[in-house]
Amino acid sequence: MTRFLTFLFLIVMMSCSAKEEKEEVMVPKSKIEFSYTIDTVRIDAGETKPYLGMNLTMADYSAQEGLLYNLEPETGRVEVIDVEKQKLLRLIQYDMRGRNSIKEYYPSGIKKTVLGETFFRDFYVIHRMDSARKKIETYKLDNNSLKGDRLPYETTIDGSGEIASDGTYYAGFYGNFNPKGQILGIAKVRFSDKSMKLIPIDFWDQLKEYTITVNHSIGRRSSSTEMKFLTLNGPDFILSTSASNELWYYMSEIDSVVHRSYHSMITSDKKSGEYKKEVTTHATFEYWAQRKNQEITFGPLVKDPDSQRFYRYSRELDQSNPESARYVYVLTVFNEKLEQIHEEKLRNRISILGKYFAGKTFVHKGMIYSYINLNDEMAFLRLKPDFSE
Repeated sequence: MTRFLTFLFLIVMMSCSAKEEKEEVMVPKSKIEFSYTIDTVRIDAGETKPYLGMNLTMADYSAQEGLLYNLEPETGRVEVIDVEKQKLLRLIQYDMRGRNSIKEYYPSGIKKTVLGETFFRDFYVIHRMDSARKKIETYKLDNNSLKGDRLPYETTIDGSGEIASDGTYYAGFYGNFNPKGQILGIAKVRFSDKSMKLIPIDFWDQLKEYTITVNHSIGRRSSSTEMKFLTLNGPDFILSTSASNELWYYMSEIDSVVHRSYHSMITSDKKSGEYKKEVTTHATFEYWAQRKNQEITFGPLVKDPDSQRFYRYSRELDQSNPESARYVYVLTVFNEKLEQIHEEKLRNRISILGKYFAGKTFVHKGMIYSYINLNDEMAFLRLKPDFSE
């Protein structure tokens, strides 16, 4: 009887899990006439020294307002930047102590919703604030505080995930984040009823094959890992990585994950993985990490909320002349169905990834803004695409 109940439980669990399908996307010959212009814009911050840490990854762009909200985590200060006017509009100071504090551990990101509320990511918790900077609610990302699916033993939810633009849910990676741990998929936390849904996605075994690790003599380990990205699309989300030309698209309506692989006519479709994975000296580690960095690297997907297109930058060492240390930079365009509709070899260098973080990238009025640091000033490389049939 016990065996029968165990078997029945497994069947039920399998039927409740999100289904995953794999698709090989054939890219049709593009009929799109595409051109672009690129320029650089500086943000006038006046006498204020803007916070430029972590490549602005803690900031949030509000498409509805055309404003960039940039969080300084140590002080709780938020810089409000008018993207169109290219200037700092005002500073907002949030409490770091007391009943309306945005800090329990360490603030790591801000989200301004279309309803005017502001969310702050804070390691394992999320603070929800009203327009008067009063705290509405604090959500804890753990089994004790959430109902629904249960996190497996020794797993947690990554607190640096994404919050939906309408403020209805949070999505972040879940798994064991220790050096030899496994990332299991995406946790989706709905704020209205504090419920959690776990969506397993089988991508980690593939991604960790590109990790290079140095074992120091004093017992420490350092790793050169690939990046994983999460892009929200209404109630759905898209998982992609820096290592391969593919994505995992979760559709909430049918509770299903579609795994799509794409092909580029300009660059490689994935890193080779042909390098040492375990080394014992820092010099050897730097050598192989640099070799890996010269291979194809994909940036995160960014969405244009007006056209519903998605954009992604990538780069690779120019294979026609590997000794020149010159890179090929590519912009890939996807439609609202995540079908690849165009790729363009760019004339300009694009800053795709930093050493530890992908730089802040967003689309404002059809133009792609990518953060750059110009002599400790906030600036953006701005690409304006032009489409015609």
